[in-house]
Amino acid sequence: MPNNMHDSAMMICYRECLSNLSKFNGGEEYKIFQFISNIERIGKMIDASENILHCMCTAKLDGEARRWYDDNMSLTQWEQLKFALLERFTRCDSSSKLFEQLKERKQKTDETITSYYDAIIKLCHEYDPSMSQKMIISWLENGIKDSLKISIKRQMKALSDSARTTQAFLKIAKDEQELQEENVPERKTTAPYIPYFSNTVSTTLKTPENIHPSESQHLHQTQTTNTREANNLYQQQKHFNVQQRSPPRIRHIPSQHRSFNLQSQSSTSLRNIQHIPTEHAASNNSSTMNMRQYGPCSICQRNNHRTIDCYYKKPFGCFLLAGTRDGGHSSKLKQHPSTNYNITSKFSSPIFINVQVNVTNSTSINIIGEIQLEIKIQGHTTLILADVATNIITDLLLGNDWIAESNVIIDSPQRHIFLTDKYYQIIATTPFIKPPDIHLPILLIDEIALPPYSEKLINVKTASPIKNTIEVLFEPAHNLYSKQILLANAILKMENNTSQIMIINVNDRQRTLSKDTKLGHISYQTELNNYCILPVLSEDENYQPAYSKSFNDKRNNTRKSGSCDPLFRGKRKVRYTDFTCGKEHDKAQHHRCYVCQEQFLSRNDLQQHLRQKCYPSEMREQIEKLTQHIEDIKQRKELQNILWKHGKLF
Repeated sequence: MPNNMHDSAMMICYRECLSNLSKFNGGEEYKIFQFISNIERIGKMIDASENILHCMCTAKLDGEARRWYDDNMSLTQWEQLKFALLERFTRCDSSSKLFEQLKERKQKTDETITSYYDAIIKLCHEYDPSMSQKMIISWLENGIKDSLKISIKRQMKALSDSARTTQAFLKIAKDEQELQEENVPERKTTAPYIPYFSNTVSTTLKTPENIHPSESQHLHQTQTTNTREANNLYQQQKHFNVQQRSPPRIRHIPSQHRSFNLQSQSSTSLRNIQHIPTEHAASNNSSTMNMRQYGPCSICQRNNHRTIDCYYKKPFGCFLLAGTRDGGHSSKLKQHPSTNYNITSKFSSPIFINVQVNVTNSTSINIIGEIQLEIKIQGHTTLILADVATNIITDLLLGNDWIAESNVIIDSPQRHIFLTDKYYQIIATTPFIKPPDIHLPILLIDEIALPPYSEKLINVKTASPIKNTIEVLFEPAHNLYSKQILLANAILKMENNTSQIMIINVNDRQRTLSKDTKLGHISYQTELNNYCILPVLSEDENYQPAYSKSFNDKRNNTRKSGSCDPLFRGKRKVRYTDFTCGKEHDKAQHHRCYVCQEQFLSRNDLQQHLRQKCYPSEMREQIEKLTQHIEDIKQRKELQNILWKHGKLF
């Protein structure tokens, strides 16, 4: 009787589970591995044979899966049907996704050992139902917390090979977790938050009960005196910064953007500011937070956020610098791509100086000289006294002093520069020009064979030569992802047109790559052309440019450097200048024959003169020889004109 009751109860459970089992239609929302596992689990309730499992499975097929089975009615055995279903409805990309999930699956901070264990076991069974215990344990150990990993590995290695099971791992991990939770140290009190731009003051605290009354009075006097000294020092520093570069238009500049630091002096003066009571320190911090206001953003000119948090900021490069010296007292700088305007030297000889200017990220700009430049935007001319630096990562930095004085609007979202008049009417505009990047393919030098689940350092080359040793950006080819071949490098160092890349094969079978296989491409910016600007000065010893007194006195009235002293001006004169190093010569230089130095009014006249007289006879013979195979006389003449136009190439 009890056996009959047990059998009837099991049958009721079996029918209930079978009726609640969802049908498998071959879609992605219901995986075939999960469906077969449910069939086998329900069959174990009644010790079902393979024939019953076969009937249960076929009864729960629907849609595409049902149509597939109707075409394969010869699969009458359960094992055959099971293998065929797994082979047919396992997605080709599911294995790679599961492998990536296994690699990325780590135990979270607040996740229990049991939850993490169940998740890894499920992923391992879905990825490979026949995965060995040793491989599953390695995946479990790979994602466990770092605080438990070493102790668990040590205990697992102490076990014999037969005892190293997933259940043993779970037991050891639970025990280690309990021991770690019992020995959790008390949390230490954290230091009070100090704003980044506030004046840093030492906060060595003394409890009120341990302070003698006389000592307390002396402490109050010391704090008052030191605070007054700090304020005086700040005012001196502020006055020094204002005098260093007097701007065309004086603006309020926050103290955190000052360019010249007096850090050593301030640290010496503030060294005695100590022993502030806790409640005073807290009130100072809160008042500093409440009084803090943002200055205008250097990108969109709004006051409700910092420049580094601006929505329109560039995702790369140096978009903000504090403390420039390019024509006045500019507290902020912007980086912009190359733009459609001309910059030429104007009336000025270079003034050689050596100044260190601090920026917001605690690095410095090494300024070695200054020169007046003329910026033309669609024919409209503006002047700027620019500094020359050795370690700026961009071509040009435009200061707020030039922007304000010339009524310039730099629209980063629209990528344009607008020049306006005094009524703010746009009189000229020019777009940003992105510097061209060079893209070169990366090819495999030798044929390689990658074993399954392996990585290897391979030699690669470029199809086109690269002159110098440079670092380039590397992007793998998209067709390698479908083959489950990964390339780990993002930056390559090219030397003699070759480099090395780490390649990883995440397949369960060997992969072979032939010689000259395209692995991706590299990109880098072209080298910038640097040109010298060497103006010719007068032979008169007392010569001085007309602009120098008004411009230099306004900017350098406090400078004591010998380079600005008229007594030393003769050492910097350029008696003769070779204009071959410049990017553009004077207009007269453009139309002068380089052989006989005869002057012409236009370039066409110069070309005719060179073709008839000054070009060597060998060039004429070579051009005739290069074009003699062209039968059409008109086409031959046109090609000869082009070759004569670029006759210097010969």
